[in-house]
Amino acid sequence: MKIEELVLLTDGLSVSAGTGVMMCDRARIAPVRDHAIDLAFLIAGTDFVPRLRLTRDRIAKATKEEIAAIIRRVARRAVTGE
Repeated sequence: MKIEELVLLTDGLSVSAGTGVMMCDRARIAPVRDHAIDLAFLIAGTDFVPRLRLTRDRIAKATKEEIAAIIRRVARRAVTGE
């Protein structure tokens, strides 16, 4: 996967949390030194803005499904605490 694809993958990604479904929106990517990026995104309809740091190597080796699963897990934990 390419770093440029992260925003497209994140924006509009649905996340199940309990009995509801949340949507990720307004993803932002910022470089962190030479080896990582910081990904922040808004959970639509909330004030939650989860952030995660991924290494460039991890992104390059991962599939879109693997990265989507990581984003969903981070979003769910940010809102539910689980």
